[in-house]
Amino acid sequence: MSLSSFWDGDGQQHLLEQFPYSEEHWRLGDELDEHRRALLDKIEVALSSKIVSTEVRSTSPRSLVELEDGRQEIVRALALDHGTELFECEVALLAWLSRLTHLPVPRIRCVVRRLADEPHTFAVMEKLPGDCLLNVFGGLSYADKESVIRDIAKIMVQLNELAVPQQIGTSLIPDGDAIHDPLPVKSAPVSDNLGDYMHARIEARRASPAIGSDDTERARAHAALDRLTKELPRILAPLSSSPLYRRCVLRHDDLRPSNVLVDGNRVSGVVDWEFHSTVPVVLAATMPSWIRYDGIYDPRFEGKDVLQTWYLASPEEAAKLRVVYSETVKAMSEEYWRILVDGQLLQQLEDWLDVSESDPGCDRMSAWMDSVFSDDTTT
Repeated sequence: MSLSSFWDGDGQQHLLEQFPYSEEHWRLGDELDEHRRALLDKIEVALSSKIVSTEVRSTSPRSLVELEDGRQEIVRALALDHGTELFECEVALLAWLSRLTHLPVPRIRCVVRRLADEPHTFAVMEKLPGDCLLNVFGGLSYADKESVIRDIAKIMVQLNELAVPQQIGTSLIPDGDAIHDPLPVKSAPVSDNLGDYMHARIEARRASPAIGSDDTERARAHAALDRLTKELPRILAPLSSSPLYRRCVLRHDDLRPSNVLVDGNRVSGVVDWEFHSTVPVVLAATMPSWIRYDGIYDPRFEGKDVLQTWYLASPEEAAKLRVVYSETVKAMSEEYWRILVDGQLLQQLEDWLDVSESDPGCDRMSAWMDSVFSDDTTT
């Protein structure tokens, strides 16, 4: 158990205990059910080493296994609420990233495929060092926080430089289960036009149950989305004059602090790549969510229906860290920095269109629009 610092929406600091996940342990000599033993046998054959212990987190479809030769590896299974294709695309993508980059992603050791007696595919991957950023960032010194933010900036610029197909979509499972250059991509059900993509996001939001459970709430939400549709051409206009903003790049679509590992003052891993896509760089070039106080992360627009947000840095400290991030990006790529600056409004808009974001009546989004759009553009 450890303590970490969090800030509430009013900028007040709190110390919260970080409890470990409940875990199930097994050591060599303990009894195992037939299903678990069969799985461990397959992994031992694949890794050419005997497993002496396992540690299973009850809230996660992954296990830590310790091998007789001293190695520790992660065994990851298909999550029950995820599709098989999503999981296998992640495994193939990690292999591709490991082969072509030095990004801190888990290396795939082997994949144990589904059989008649084994309903899931399991991937055995490298155990990266470090702790979850969510649990440790608030307790770091400011100098260490700066170091972590610089590392994230460098990772984002590296993702920007990867050669990927110039279409909006997600990676495909390739023939032979091994991605070779270039990355194969399945097109999204919209054209690669940025405007069409954003309109499709608006329409998907209209159909989301998260915008309201009754006719009154949904009517308010549709009116707010109509207003946003009218604003969209003005937002996109400055971004349409150059192909600079529309070039597609690879994006980790779930880059939350729980999916970043920190070892001391450096980023040691970016994990959980199930959700990833190729999108226009103007949507991918964002600040890290844990130092943002804008859009859905602005305390003014939390709403009573949303659980209180705990921030990993105070407003003042987050503002300084955003400067650090921006300066690091600019030193590496002035072009990417320009996209980062120019795309902030569109990126906030995309956050509001997340189909899972709870916002009955789109009232929170409406308040945000009131703060960023002048009255004369909404009539």
